[in-house]
Amino acid sequence: MADRGRGQPRGGRGDRGGFRGGPRGGRGGGDYQGGRGGSAFAGPRGGGDFRGGRGGGEYRGGRGGGDFRGGRGGDFRGGRGGRGGGFGGGKFAGEDEVFQQGATLPAPEEAITKLEDKILKEHLGTLAVTGKMSKLQVSATKGNEPSPESYFPCRPAFGTNGKGVILWANYFKLNVPANDLYQYAIEVKPVKKEGTKAQPRDAKGRKLHHIINMALERIGKGVPLVSEFKGQVVSLKPLSLPEDNTVTVKYTIENKDDEYNVKFNGPTFIDMSQLLNYLRTMQDPTGDTSFPKFTSAIDAVSIIIGHSARASAAVASIGGSRYFPLDRDDQKFSLGPTDFNTLIRGYFQSARPATGRLLLNANVSHGVFRLAGRVSALMKDFDLRDSGSLQNLHKCLSRLRARVTYLAEKGTSGKKRNKPAGVDRIGERAITGLATKYDGSSGEPKPKIANSGARPHEVEFYLKAPAPAGLQADSYISVADYYEKRYGKQVDRNLPVVNVGTTTRPVYMPAELVEVIPGQPLRRKTNPAETAQMILSACRSPFANATSLTTIGRMCLKLDANPKLDEFGISVGKQLLTVIGRELVQPRVMYSGQREAPVSQGSWNMRNVRVVKTGRKITKWTFIHIDPRDDDEVVNVVGKWVAFMQTMGVAIESKSLHARGINISTRGQFINNLRQAFQGLKAQNPDFVFVVLPRQDTPIYNAVKTLGDVEFGYPTVCVVRKNLIKNGGSPQYFANVALKVNLKMGGTNHKLGDDVSIIKDGKTMVVGYDVTHPTNLSGNTENLPSLVGLVASIDKDLGQWPASAWSQAGRVEMLDKNLEDAFVERLRLWQRHNQNRLPENIIIFRDGVSEGQFEQVLTKELPYMRAACKSTYPAKASPKISLIVSVKRHQTRFYPTDKNHMTSSRNITNGTVVDRGVTQAHIWDFFLTAHQALQGTARPAHYTVLLDEIFRSKAGADAANALERVTHEMCYMFGRATKAVSICPPAYYADILCTRQRVYMADLFDRADDNQSVSSDSRARLMGARIHPRLKDTMYYI
Repeated sequence: MADRGRGQPRGGRGDRGGFRGGPRGGRGGGDYQGGRGGSAFAGPRGGGDFRGGRGGGEYRGGRGGGDFRGGRGGDFRGGRGGRGGGFGGGKFAGEDEVFQQGATLPAPEEAITKLEDKILKEHLGTLAVTGKMSKLQVSATKGNEPSPESYFPCRPAFGTNGKGVILWANYFKLNVPANDLYQYAIEVKPVKKEGTKAQPRDAKGRKLHHIINMALERIGKGVPLVSEFKGQVVSLKPLSLPEDNTVTVKYTIENKDDEYNVKFNGPTFIDMSQLLNYLRTMQDPTGDTSFPKFTSAIDAVSIIIGHSARASAAVASIGGSRYFPLDRDDQKFSLGPTDFNTLIRGYFQSARPATGRLLLNANVSHGVFRLAGRVSALMKDFDLRDSGSLQNLHKCLSRLRARVTYLAEKGTSGKKRNKPAGVDRIGERAITGLATKYDGSSGEPKPKIANSGARPHEVEFYLKAPAPAGLQADSYISVADYYEKRYGKQVDRNLPVVNVGTTTRPVYMPAELVEVIPGQPLRRKTNPAETAQMILSACRSPFANATSLTTIGRMCLKLDANPKLDEFGISVGKQLLTVIGRELVQPRVMYSGQREAPVSQGSWNMRNVRVVKTGRKITKWTFIHIDPRDDDEVVNVVGKWVAFMQTMGVAIESKSLHARGINISTRGQFINNLRQAFQGLKAQNPDFVFVVLPRQDTPIYNAVKTLGDVEFGYPTVCVVRKNLIKNGGSPQYFANVALKVNLKMGGTNHKLGDDVSIIKDGKTMVVGYDVTHPTNLSGNTENLPSLVGLVASIDKDLGQWPASAWSQAGRVEMLDKNLEDAFVERLRLWQRHNQNRLPENIIIFRDGVSEGQFEQVLTKELPYMRAACKSTYPAKASPKISLIVSVKRHQTRFYPTDKNHMTSSRNITNGTVVDRGVTQAHIWDFFLTAHQALQGTARPAHYTVLLDEIFRSKAGADAANALERVTHEMCYMFGRATKAVSICPPAYYADILCTRQRVYMADLFDRADDNQSVSSDSRARLMGARIHPRLKDTMYYI
């Protein structure tokens, strides 16, 4: 692993054949980027609804803003945190305290509340799953297909604990008639021309959209129909199609005609009355108990609602559900002068089933788009005399789609080009960049270009015979002369030439004839400066987001005065819904000696308290100082820091193995130097190594963690020098790092005063596991692995969560037999910590799977965990299991309706739970906002019970309250924070563990992001990274 030098000059790469050896661009800065979040600007998931870039390491800053997960702040609160937002207390200027729509607050619909109670009463006891689940076998070994039955337990009751409160929800009511719909799957294939050998390319993106639209115009006369312009068409009547269900359309661009066959497969008949009846009864007349239900019908409704926005040239649609207005300058925000990217405030929408009604979930969403407009105008933002600026311009233009103007030849009739005389024509091309001295192929006369980024009179190309009239064949001509002699146009001689061909076959055009098409999303990670600006623009209060949804959002999404919706008889309610929530009571937080730390708004401080349980004593320790500066001050502050840890109850000797630490320079062979320093410690066998970094620097951090965790087995903590020595050493900073040190050494920092309800008898193990995939990379991710992390508690205090981690094939969500082996590891560790007893109950939190994957979790993953129990427990002594999915990446938000029930950031109060109004009565799920969102709009965690053998058996009718309570209380047990976090620690720790796994493979991911190849040996070595045996059963990852 080498220091890749983010944002520093790096030779050999170039940009599509030009500007070689200059800065890389696009990754800038040196702040933490590998993993999730953690730059100087974004705590891993940014503020509020903005997730931020991807970063790594310990510099995670909580989870910032509204998505704050690792809280760090206040007096002795374990760090800095809360940096994911961007607005302070004075940023509410011009806003009301709470959102209002109309003169009076609409009450939650009473009829829906009554229907929820009625349906739940009818369903109780009908979805018994416990016996069925224990009989499942591993399908991979038996070859069995998953059972068609649903294994989801019925909601035992709606929760009742807590103080009732009315909230706004970001949902509109949908009025959908009981129509018959017809859904077609469409395939678009190019027609191969006679006499050509090359197979034509499949249509994608804008081209595919245009081809499908032409096909619909051909067949859709008199029949209401819609599409998402990718692969689906929905109509009110069967379509009148040719015998082979195929329509051939001609796509013309740049005077070139291509034909495409658009085949309509189907139709699939959709009876909307069945869906509507199901929502009223929550019973499927066919007896099908699978989940989710009626997905085709709900998807069809989403396609109908989204059609008009997708069809609009003024809206950019991204993915299946996000829409961004391109004609609203007030919704655009510059991300700075580096790459001139733009943040656009857009909107998410999706039809969702709920008890008694179909709803439209709508949310504010932000997307980053590349620069757009006439290239000649865009160039005004660059210093065209500076080579670095020209290089950046080249990079910014590279791979952008553009409209190019082909001029009419002077004095020609234009008949040869099938157009009226004197009429210019418009084509569409991909920009390669500027003209560079590397353009051209070796087999042909290469262009003559003095310097990369040359002007029209400085770029000459070879004009082969036959030449246009008035031009000399088989000779060189400048771009300026070519346009003047052939078209009679005087081009701007001050602007660089643009290449709309390829590097080997360039096509040069004046900048004023090229216009970048708007709405092209950025495909790479944002750099730290862009991330900071994104947060400032995207971190918005609940009032601001709710106002946007009900005004600009409705216009962007075309929810009003929409003829297409009228054709299908669909209308969207004007008001956001209100729902009933409950504010749960905060638990008591305790430290050593049963000393209570008062909790206020989900937060507390550590003044005058000591950790509950001290970890293994650190008798031998040292610190490594990288690029040493302020040496005396660092040595002095390290001493104060160690003394402070002792006052907190962390067991550590006062003196270091090396009085002045070990100094290492990043110059030369830094990684080898660092490895030698670690190697030199072997004889002394230190219990802990502290590393003082010169700055936040991802490659250095990755190297430290890889060497410490994988190669040598030394627990490490990294601190940034300026933060460590600021003001002679900050108790707040000291405390933050001390919490991590104690956890890494096996200690417990705090506990709850009343113990976590159902876990207090010491017979319940809690597990969390997660899978992360190679995403948000601009390069090839095909061969990158997915990373899996599994953590488990070891006792009733829930203070220690040792882990197992591994990699598997990329983008495969479901796990394999490695899950069984890891589960056995965790069970055996529990046994060692509990007088050789195995847990009687196991509560499992599965992080981050979609509803469509719930059944796969039950039929593919749960059997491996069952198998692990079977191989570990005595015969007839298997544990009871409850399996809950926890999800943060959803679009549901709640806004306060009463200033007496909101926080200083104008969010709903921490501990607010919602389990009705926007849920399905018989599915056991709930939304919990356990944390206080410091900034932005709070994002609740969504929990869904897939299997329950514990809560109903122990709590009976009070099972819903019991699960909500244990989940809420665990959010106060995140060990490195003095705040409640937004998702329960087992899921959170598993997420952090996956992030650490990525650190060890940073070189693999970085090369893929740069489109560089990785040898099979290197790939195998990186993917084979395993934690050193000394750290195996510790919280090394925290």
